[in-house]
Amino acid sequence: MTLEEYNAAVKQILAEQQEIATATGQLAMSGQANPANPQFSQIMTKQWSVVQKMAKLNTELMLGILTPKKGSPPAGPRAAVCPEVQ
Repeated sequence: MTLEEYNAAVKQILAEQQEIATATGQLAMSGQANPANPQFSQIMTKQWSVVQKMAKLNTELMLGILTPKKGSPPAGPRAAVCPEVQ
């Protein structure tokens, strides 16, 4: 995954979060945002899924799973001391 792919995935997740926030707000304004409402429970399940997706992306980023763009030189201190990275 490149940084561009990561950023695109984050943008998608943020769009999903915005949809969830809008739907939750509408339920709250109508007094229906409670666990007894199946629609609210479905929204909260979707929210949990989105949080897990974001956590996975961030973990991959922190673990260095991202790959540099083709033609880009390696970055960071490891590249300076590990010629095999280049």
